[in-house]
Formats: sequence, structure tokens, C-alpha cells
Amino acid sequence: MYKLVAITPRLTGLSYELGTHWVTIGRNDDNAFKIVEASISSQHCEVRLRGNELDIRDLRSTNGTFIEGQPITDTEAVLRHGQILRLGEVELRLEITAPAPVTAFPATAPAPAKKPEAAGGAPKQYRVLFVDDSMAFLETISELFGAWGNNTWEIHTAVSADKALAILEQKLMDLVVLDIGMPLLDGIQLLGIIHQRYPNIKIAVLTGQSDETRRAACLAGGAELFLVKPPHANGLTSIFNVLNDLVKWTNRDGFSGTLGEVGLPNIIQMECMEGHSLIVEVRNSQTDGEIYIKAGAIIHASTRRLVGEKAFHQLMALTNGEFCLKPFQEPPGHTLQGQWESLLAEAARTRDEGNFSPGAGETILIVKKPAKGKSTPAAQPSATPKADVPPSKPLPTEPPKSKPGRSTSGMNFISVDEMVEADTTVVPNPNDKRRQPDGSKK
Repeated sequence: MYKLVAITPRLTGLSYELGTHWVTIGRNDDNAFKIVEASISSQHCEVRLRGNELDIRDLRSTNGTFIEGQPITDTEAVLRHGQILRLGEVELRLEITAPAPVTAFPATAPAPAKKPEAAGGAPKQYRVLFVDDSMAFLETISELFGAWGNNTWEIHTAVSADKALAILEQKLMDLVVLDIGMPLLDGIQLLGIIHQRYPNIKIAVLTGQSDETRRAACLAGGAELFLVKPPHANGLTSIFNVLNDLVKWTNRDGFSGTLGEVGLPNIIQMECMEGHSLIVEVRNSQTDGEIYIKAGAIIHASTRRLVGEKAFHQLMALTNGEFCLKPFQEPPGHTLQGQWESLLAEAARTRDEGNFSPGAGETILIVKKPAKGKSTPAAQPSATPKADVPPSKPLPTEPPKSKPGRSTSGMNFISVDEMVEADTTVVPNPNDKRRQPDGSKK
């Protein structure tokens, strides 16, 4: 067994047992080997044991990574037994140790619920390329997302922009997921190149460098999504769900965008969880509208005819179409209040129960049924034989008087009991040319 041992006097006793997977070293809590020192970057470098040598990659650290005094550049370097590794002002040495006791592996992210596979042959595979300068992150993503994808994801990885472009020249991808912070050519520049060369490839940004300026630049440059790396592995479940929806709707026939049954709620959930500010523009053949999110709160929604809660419920009830993320602008008013979790839950309940009604564009035709258990009694035969009566002249009759009706503005009203006993059929407004009557029951 090998381990890195701190030899800087103020860090005596600090060490880390090495394994064959890439792990990061840095000051933040999410590093496998955490060193709390001012000269250490939040993610300083990453290492992997290979045989009796240690592969090392610097992660654009502020104060540099050195082996025996020589700086590590953009390429990997090798640390051998007995050599000194310096991170900023902290010195470490690679040493051989006795076999470590067996310990339980740290908990990994819970796998997302598997969706039932469609009948008829093997599931379609989607090619997904992840571009990130951290081998540890790419290794984790490949293992977890590959397993969660249930053999539907063919995952490719690249640690730099040039390697990503080389892969794209060889294989066409369904989705490219980029990090922003990379050496030489950063993710925003790479995004522009990929979007120009391959306009049909969906692109998502997954980064730890989140601010509104970068976010606006990525969305304007052609990214479909801007996601923030979670601090722990548990957060990767939501990232996978969103990306899985995105790549599947990209390839589903009959839809020009990425909006699906669960796609839009997932997008809104991710944006609210990260506290972002943006406008989600939603459109399909029936309607279009906008959902305004400010600092993680859903504050306004509008469609062609509706605003507020009804507009939000209408947009969340759509099952096809497309959406677009736009930079935030103040809405004409704040028509939604409350926690985003409650608003999404209420919209889902309304959609599932079928209680949403678009309103002014439709009228309801009520067709009355015969009352149950009531029938007109048949004429009873008379016990007394009828006498022969000569026919009489018909008496003059008055035209039948109409029964006073309950009406207002030409519309008849019925009672609640009558409505319960009736069939209701939606009849679109003939003046509303956006809809066609389909005779569906409500």
C-alpha cells in the first residue's frame, strides 16, 4: 500500500491512503484529501496510483504543483517512491505502508428510479461527451451515469478542448456536457466552436464556476442548460435526471425541442435550487408563455390569455413542445407567491387530476339525460267500456306558452343536480381558430 505523507512540520501526522481511482487534493470539503492551508487551492491537483507510481495532474492551482522542485504543466507527471511533491508551500512524500485495514466504502449517490423500458428490442443508445479538466470528476461521472443509464448511455470523456474536438470529428454525439474552467481554451469558447460546427448537437454546461455573467454568455452561445456541480455525490442524481431527459427528447421523433412530461418540472427545480434568475420561455402549437424565476423564486407566469397561477398551471400541463432559457428581465408584475416546491406540487396535482381549464376560449355544452328511475306511466285500460260518442269538432287551441327559463345573456342555466346527471362535451369557441372541435368528453 502507498500513501502520501505530509512532511511540512506544522502538518505532521497528516497522510492519505492511495488507490487506483483518481482523487482530488485541495482545501475544500469535497476533496478526497483535504489540506486546510492558505497556499492550497480549493481543488489543487488530482492523483491516481498506477503500480508503484503516482500520476499527478495540476488543476490550475494558484501556487502550483511541483515534483522535486519542477513545476507540473498541463500534462500529467509521475511521482515515484521517496520523491517530494510540493503543493503551494506544503510538502508531501510518497511512502510504502503496511496493508490498511478493510474499511467500508463511502456512500455513493442514490440511483435514480429506473423508467420502464419500451417493448420491442434493445433500448436506444445515446452518445454523450463530457469535457472536464478533472479526471477524478470524469471517472465518477462515467461510473455513476453509465450505471444509471441502464445501457442507454455511451459515455465519452475529454480533459481538454482539443481532445473534445478530436472526438467529435470521429463520432457524432447526441449531447455534449462542458465545464467552463479549462486550460488554454475555456468552456465558453469551446461551446461557441461546437455550436457553430455542429448546430444539431445539444450542449449543456456543468460547472463549479457559477455567476450570472457566465450563465448569460453560455445560454446566449447555444447552451440548452446551465447546471452547477453539486458539492457532494448525492446531488448528481438530479443532474443525471435532467441530462437524461434532455438527451432523450433531443432524439424523440415529432418534437423539435426538449420539453417532455417531466422535463420542464426538472428544469425549473434545478434553476430554483441553484437560486438562479432567468426566464423560461415555453411554446408549442397550442400556446406559448413565459415563467419568470428570480433568485430561485417563481414570481410570474403568463400565456397568450392568462397570467399568474392559471398561466403557470397551463404551461406545466403541456406534454410536448420546446423551451428556451433567457436572461432575466423584470416581469410586468409579480403574480406568483410562495415556495417553488409548493407551486410545482400544486401544478402537478392540478395536471394529474385534470382540473385545469383554459377558460375563455371554450364553452360547455350540457346534454341532459333522462332522469334515472323515472318513466312516464302507461295509460291504464278503463274497466268501463267506452260508449260510442260521435266525433266532435276540434276545439281551437292556443299556441303553447314557453316556460319561463333561467337565462342570462342568452345562456340557459341548470341546477347542480342536473349537471351531475348530464354528459358534458367541450365545444370550442367557433371564433377561436387555434383549436378544432374534437368531441372529447370532459
